[in-house]
Amino acid sequence: MSNRGRLEGKVAIVTGAAQGIGEAAARLFAAEGARVVSADVNEAQGEAVAESIRKAGGEACFVCTDVTRPGDVERLVATSQEVHGRLDCAFNNAGIVGDAKPLHEYTADEFDAIHAVNVRGVFHCLKAEVPALLANGGGSIVNMCSTLGLIGLPGFAAYVSSKHAVAGLTKVAALDYAQRNVRVNAIAPGVVRTPGVVEIMDATPGGEDVFRAPIPMGRLGTPEEIAEVALWLLSDHAPFVTGTVLTADGGTTIL
Repeated sequence: MSNRGRLEGKVAIVTGAAQGIGEAAARLFAAEGARVVSADVNEAQGEAVAESIRKAGGEACFVCTDVTRPGDVERLVATSQEVHGRLDCAFNNAGIVGDAKPLHEYTADEFDAIHAVNVRGVFHCLKAEVPALLANGGGSIVNMCSTLGLIGLPGFAAYVSSKHAVAGLTKVAALDYAQRNVRVNAIAPGVVRTPGVVEIMDATPGGEDVFRAPIPMGRLGTPEEIAEVALWLLSDHAPFVTGTVLTADGGTTIL
């Protein structure tokens, strides 16, 4: 791994880093010079990713973190400060989708469980990360939204509403800290070839063709492509970008 890059010398938190987009981001950030503090509820897989980054010459440590628990998130941010003395940027990527069903079939507990991770989890992260960034003179945060934070999809009331909330949180946080050198943005990916999406495709009649059909570019995205978007937003190459929800969806939402 090169020790020079777009995040050279920066300390970066990545949540949901055990697989998919979070794993790709942790690897890319380390390759671009960041000291990565990765987090996930899957301790074995998360530590394996961090170890793999270290073996490749990058710098990474893992903190088992449930973003629905404020204490876990506070410990994650504290680790970045204790180990590296600072926090420069964060990718709040952890999230869950839940089962597809009509709205009236959701139980309150099912609905709350999705919002606990996708909305309160992002809130807990922002609440802990912002003071650390302010103490360091500023920094950048990227939240994981979705194209379903911009449009709707039948059967996903909890997920869609949670991602709309993430878009709102991102915009308000950007306004709150716009004059304090903290930028806050979000990414809205379309369908990306993550392990979770592959599992759903495999169980769907028609498989991948069904998922590709509505995408103007005619293919799914990759975790690495979304990680590149996060990297740009977090880096010093996007100094005048804040409060945006940037789509990376192969053109899906322009139809």
